[in-house]
Amino acid sequence: MRWFSFRRPQSPQVLDNEEDFLLVTWDSCRYDTYLEAPTPRLDSFGKARRAWAMGTYTLPSHQAMLYGFLPHVFASEPLYNRHRQQLWRISHRNVHATPLVTFPLGTGNIVSGFRKRGYFTVGVAAMDWFHDAAELRAGFARFSVTGIAARKQNDFILPLIERKAARRPCFAFVNYGETHSPFRHEGMPEIYPGVDERFSLSRLFNQPSLLEEEWQFDTESYQRQVACAAYLDVRTGELIDFFRARGRPTTVVVCSDHGECFGENGLYGHAFHHERVMEVPLLIFRLNAPPHAGLTP
Repeated sequence: MRWFSFRRPQSPQVLDNEEDFLLVTWDSCRYDTYLEAPTPRLDSFGKARRAWAMGTYTLPSHQAMLYGFLPHVFASEPLYNRHRQQLWRISHRNVHATPLVTFPLGTGNIVSGFRKRGYFTVGVAAMDWFHDAAELRAGFARFSVTGIAARKQNDFILPLIERKAARRPCFAFVNYGETHSPFRHEGMPEIYPGVDERFSLSRLFNQPSLLEEEWQFDTESYQRQVACAAYLDVRTGELIDFFRARGRPTTVVVCSDHGECFGENGLYGHAFHHERVMEVPLLIFRLNAPPHAGLTP
């Protein structure tokens, strides 16, 4: 395997065997939720783009990401728009623009590709899919499924990186679950307590209400997700602080795997195609090094 560079050699690029990678997903977080939530830590690195998810629920969307396909942005920006330039991909076919990172034909997924290069690969996830589907854990040297517990997830992954990757690069993955139903985070006050029962029951009626015209937006559920997004900005900030202190150039990707319906067209939840399920935030930035060529804040 080899590292590829942009066409302009003077531009700052990924450093061979020196660049860390951090992929963070906020499960079920809608794009408009992210925009409304106070997210000062991530805002300091730029504005999240409106992207389109690769799947309608956790399993297919994360499978796509771990095989190299991030949510897609319809704007002429490298890394955000894979037809302009893809961040990473397995080299199983020709592409118009050389990806920033490529892996040889036959590589199982991008995690396995990084591991073969000597990276420490570590992941932690909230959602049960990561426990049930072995393909979502493939290639990781260490992986844990914690349930929805962002602080516990950070406490698991950060000391591991410190011990196992003190002298080598790492690929780290974190799947946070607070923005997934029931939209609760540690220490959350009892705001909108009726959301728990109403949201779970409403999802039972999704199919009969597909043609429902007289729907109402569930503001309370939405505001609970907004509160959880604000909470995850703090927890994600802890990851950023750790990687910044490591001192290595680090490419960071923060996104959602899919969105959520809050009553639109009578629909609640996800795992079906709807604009609000497919719209997700995507933010890509770099620590301890100049920005990647062509990216704007």
